[in-house]
Amino acid sequence: MTRLTVALAVGLLLLAVTANAAGGRELLQSNKNCPALSANAVESYNKAKGTFFESDCFEPVGTKGSCGTKAGGLCIYSNGLSCFYRARPCKPTDSQVLGLFAAWNAALKTLDSQTVANMYAPTAVLLPTVSNQYRTTRDEIIDYFDHFLPKGPQGALDKYEIRHLADGVVQLLGIYTFTMTLQGNAKVQARFSYTYARQANGKWLIVEHHSSAMPENEAQLVMDAFAQWNAALATKNASKVASLYAPTAVLLPTVSDKVRNTPAEIEDYFVSFLKKEPQGVIDNIDGTSPNVRFLAPDVAVNSGTYVFTLKNDDGSRSKVRARYTYVYKKYGGKYLIEDHHSSVMPETAGKVDE
Repeated sequence: MTRLTVALAVGLLLLAVTANAAGGRELLQSNKNCPALSANAVESYNKAKGTFFESDCFEPVGTKGSCGTKAGGLCIYSNGLSCFYRARPCKPTDSQVLGLFAAWNAALKTLDSQTVANMYAPTAVLLPTVSNQYRTTRDEIIDYFDHFLPKGPQGALDKYEIRHLADGVVQLLGIYTFTMTLQGNAKVQARFSYTYARQANGKWLIVEHHSSAMPENEAQLVMDAFAQWNAALATKNASKVASLYAPTAVLLPTVSDKVRNTPAEIEDYFVSFLKKEPQGVIDNIDGTSPNVRFLAPDVAVNSGTYVFTLKNDDGSRSKVRARYTYVYKKYGGKYLIEDHHSSVMPETAGKVDE
């Protein structure tokens, strides 16, 4: 017969007294019914047995004799009655699955590779972000984190999906961003998939972890958005240029006092501006332009200086340098302009020496 610690017995005795006061004596003494499995009882059981069971994943099954040898559930002895609680199919809640990631992230914070490796099952497979080696043993997993943890990584989920594949098997997959807290808070975005399996002791461990760098260069996509805008200028089609701005975009243009915050107002500006046949080139006079930064997942800012070649009234062409700020937001797979602020150089009035 499986007996619990004295503390557990006392806790369950209190449960029995409470049940008796509520007319539940028959449940405790019946050989067909057992009391509801309380969270406190399970917590005490887990502490005594070193297990990680959850109370809502079991249903009570009355038993006449000892249930200590029964498999597939919990056996709790109280007040002369041996109660067996049979395991049943039980999906973890979304918060529990996200808690598994949070626990892994907290393990990273310890900077202890052994602690992180404890989050992986003995047969786990790790395909890490910055190593070609296929890791299938605990020692190999520890070796990877020996090199990764000195960067001080802390992950944040950007987008995720939870999939329940079977009883005791769940996946968490999506995109996360790591802040390297010991390397100047550099940020790296990657794709991830964790597959978790509930172990015999009730604990959820990682059985497969695949992390990979984003296949597209997001900074380059932002720069491509400028190239698309510049190409649209060459079409002399104001509607086409305006289509590269988000519906809620704001334009503070170089040669207009008016703040443009509707698609119609933005298009109106380009009707006049395109008559100058503008073509822009991002300038690097100070060595920092372009300056692309990601403010949040799918939100980027590009600032710096550009030089526009413009057609004059007499047909000649001249060059004007200006400062720019573009704020982009990704819609689907395309970056659109949310804010565009362009201004002449304050010290040179935009003059460009030929």
